[in-house]
Amino acid sequence: MSIDDLEQRLRSSLDHQAAHQSDHQSGHGADLADVFGRARRIRRRRTALVVSAAAVAVVAVAVPAGALLASRDTSAPPPPVSTVSPTPTPTPAQTPTASGPGLGGLPVGPQTRLTYLDPTGVMHNGQALPGGARSADGTPVSAFTAYHGGWLIAYAPDRLVQLDSTGHVVRQGKGGTIVTSSDGTQAAWQIGQTVSAGIASGMGEGETSWDLKPTEGLVGYLGAGPVVSGAQGYTILAGPDSLSDIDSAITPTTVSQPADAVGGVVGTVANDDQQGALADAETGELYWKGAWTPLSFSPDGKYVAAIPVVDNGDVSAIAILDAQTGTLIARTPDLSGQLYLGKNMAWDGDRLVFDVAPADLQDEQALVALHTDGRLEQVSPTLSTPNMDNFAGAGGFVFMTR
Repeated sequence: MSIDDLEQRLRSSLDHQAAHQSDHQSGHGADLADVFGRARRIRRRRTALVVSAAAVAVVAVAVPAGALLASRDTSAPPPPVSTVSPTPTPTPAQTPTASGPGLGGLPVGPQTRLTYLDPTGVMHNGQALPGGARSADGTPVSAFTAYHGGWLIAYAPDRLVQLDSTGHVVRQGKGGTIVTSSDGTQAAWQIGQTVSAGIASGMGEGETSWDLKPTEGLVGYLGAGPVVSGAQGYTILAGPDSLSDIDSAITPTTVSQPADAVGGVVGTVANDDQQGALADAETGELYWKGAWTPLSFSPDGKYVAAIPVVDNGDVSAIAILDAQTGTLIARTPDLSGQLYLGKNMAWDGDRLVFDVAPADLQDEQALVALHTDGRLEQVSPTLSTPNMDNFAGAGGFVFMTR
C-alpha cells in the first residue's frame, strides 16, 4: 500500500469520526489589508482581555469548541430567522506549527487543500504566482485566478493586471474584482467601468466585454453570465447584447450559480434599517432577511458564510447559515482578546476556512476552519512574520478565486 493510500485511509477515518465531508473546492477572498492593519494599531492601544483556552485537545477528531458554537437540531423544525444583531514548502519567514495547540489555543486539524497565497509570498497547492504576495511597488495581492495559461491578479486597493504564460502584462487598469463560474471554466473581471469575461482555462478565445454605468460593479457569476450590482437591484450580463435587469431591494455581496441565489443587504445604514438578505436570482424576490450579511456561498449552494450586519471594521463573529432559510447552522465562539477574525474566506467542502491573527502583540497569522457541526480548528501552519507591520499593508492569506 502506498503512502498516499495510507494517508487517504487515515483522512477518511478522521472525516468519519468528525462527521464531516470535504469536497476541496475553493471560493473567493476579500482584501484584509486595512482590517489587520487597523487591528494591530488598535490592540497596541488597549489591554487584551484574558480568555483561557487551556485543556484543548490537539487531535482532529476532538470537539473542544463545539459546545461554544451553535448548531442546528435537525430533529425539530428550523427556528425563525433572527432579527437581533448577533451579540508547499515554508520559507525562512514562516514557522509551521507541527503539533500542539494553534493560535489562540485552538486544536490543529488536517491542513486545508485549498490553493492560497500566504503572507510570505508562498503559493500552496499551486504554481508560483509572479511577484509573490506583492507587486514590484509593494502593493499586496487581494485576489487572483488562473486565466489563459497566465494569471489575473488584483492588487489592493484598486489595480488589476492580466499576465500571459510568460509573465508579460496583457492589460491592466483600475479595478480589483475577479469572479469565476461555479465550475471554474469562465472568469470575469472589471477594469475601470468595463467587465470582461472569457474561458478561464487553456488558450480559449471569445472574450466578451460590457461597459458599465458609474453606479455598477462586478459581484459574481451566474449561469447566464457575470452579475453586476446597480443603484436598484442588479443586472445579469447574459451576452454582448443581452442584459437582464433585476429590480430587487437587495444590494448584492455574493451570488451562487448552484443555488440560483443572490446574497446581500437590504435597507441602509443611514436609515438604521440594514439587514442581511438572500433573494431568488431570476426574480429578485427575497427569501429571508436577518442579522447576518452573506459573504460567500458553499460550492453546492447549500450554505452561505456570513458576518453580523452591525460589524463595521473588525469582524466580531463568522457564521454558517442555511442558504435557503437563513437558519444559523454554526458560528464562531466569543474570541474577544484571543483572536482577530478576517474576511478572507473560502469553502473547503462543507467547512469554511478563513484567516485569523492573535489579539496580543505577536505578529502571527494562520487559517482556521469552521465546520457545520460547530468545530473550530487551525488548518494551516502558523506564520511568524515579525515585519508584518512594515509589510506595505499586506493583509495576509489570499485564496485563489475559483
